Amino acid sequence: MAALDAEELGRTFSLRQIRDIPQVRRLAATVDVNNITFDTGSAAIKAEQAESLASLGRFMRSMIAENPGEIFLIEGHTDAVGAASLNLTLSDRRAESVALALTEYFDVPPENMVVQGYGESDLRIETQEAERQNRRVAVRVITPLLRSAELR
Repeated sequence: MAALDAEELGRTFSLRQIRDIPQVRRLAATVDVNNITFDTGSAAIKAEQAESLASLGRFMRSMIAENPGEIFLIEGHTDAVGAASLNLTLSDRRAESVALALTEYFDVPPENMVVQGYGESDLRIETQEAERQNRRVAVRVITPLLRSAELR
């Protein structure tokens, strides 16, 4: 995970720009959560994925201990099966369920997380078929990209 520094980049962005512009979002360091995927049409986290979530929670808490203002973007994603509007809603629910679990079970403060669903717009595996690897969450450390006014 290579985090970008606003000085290295030469500029900062608004939260809206980070959420809405894929090229900006991809500048943020990604935390590997490949093991957290979902069943078709579901936002439920399976029990066997708890260790991956616990590991993510520990990592996030350690970063927050170093920088209490650290901000993470929790992204929800779907595969390409089904209506785009339903996938967008489902992806929001996936991001929210992970953020809620991180808060309730692993003590990650909710004020350090922003959730956003992207539906089928960012497929890990390019296919129109049902693909578990596309039904996922991604976590990005967005603090280095944010304008200082947005961190208050």
